[in-house]
Amino acid sequence: MAEFDLIERYFTFEYDFTQASNGSANNKSSQKNKKPKVVKGIGDDCAIFEIPEKYQLVTSTDTLVDGVHFFSDLEPELIAHKALAANVSDLAAMGAKPLAFTLSISLPEVNQDWLKSFSEGLKNASKLFKVPLVGGDTTQGPLNINITAYGSVKKGRLLERNNAEVGDDIWVTGYLGEAAAALELYDKALVQKAALNHSEAELWKALTQPIPPLKFARKLTKLSRCGLDISDGLTADLGHILSKSQCGAKVCVESLPVSEALVNFVGLEQARQYALNGGDDYQLCFTASSKHRNKILNLAERCQINVTRIGKVQDEGLQLNLNGQPFESNRVSWQHFNQ
Repeated sequence: MAEFDLIERYFTFEYDFTQASNGSANNKSSQKNKKPKVVKGIGDDCAIFEIPEKYQLVTSTDTLVDGVHFFSDLEPELIAHKALAANVSDLAAMGAKPLAFTLSISLPEVNQDWLKSFSEGLKNASKLFKVPLVGGDTTQGPLNINITAYGSVKKGRLLERNNAEVGDDIWVTGYLGEAAAALELYDKALVQKAALNHSEAELWKALTQPIPPLKFARKLTKLSRCGLDISDGLTADLGHILSKSQCGAKVCVESLPVSEALVNFVGLEQARQYALNGGDDYQLCFTASSKHRNKILNLAERCQINVTRIGKVQDEGLQLNLNGQPFESNRVSWQHFNQ
């Protein structure tokens, strides 16, 4: 199968880009409410975006390598879902609304069964996250997947790593540690997925089908200016905030959100270790003034997500406490080239 035939068959999804339009450019009211949109997607040398002056374009790119970010023997639709989820999670980390994404993929061969499954998974994730595929590239080589995601955010509403202030609360969304623990289930899930019990199935889903808190993150920008997504582990990613904001933090380990499924699988003590340094969670860590506590909780309820206050920003250092006593982690967060 030739390259353009492959693209046409597996990576040309139907989207109605006109739905993003907000009326005539000559109408003053329409111009005021105009939002970013995709003008043209696949079909030319470049995709075309329209970004009104009150918005900013944000972008993130991730390369997923077989054996590092995924294993090629996993179902292709799950590989596709996670590839896109990892990128839209970066958009959520900035408080941005997904606008579009591109896909560049190298394939050792044209396996049509694999491509059909991968394409279906990518299309379903695209619909779930409401973000269209607008271009990319295909080439022959070792299996590698690169996705670049584009999002938009109103000026002055970005979540950035350097805006934490001493006295701020530290929050996280969702549950932590499930994805890292699920790696222990890999062989069992591939050979006999139906044999997974309820807790194991929940962990496996967290690893293979993460859903970043996009809606919550966009609305959070009214209450916070500091955040990032948890992909390498809480302590590592929180450390980025502390470094950029030149401050420290106290984390109450007993407050870490660990699910019943994770505790059932590894026990409470090990669940907390996974929550601190597990990685691959694609949840949000953010800071906010204590005066916004009730508003944050109400927002989470409206968005139907779990949100937990886990600590406080302080002058310096990263202090881990369990019920008021120093706590030591026995796991290390993920770092490329140091594993």
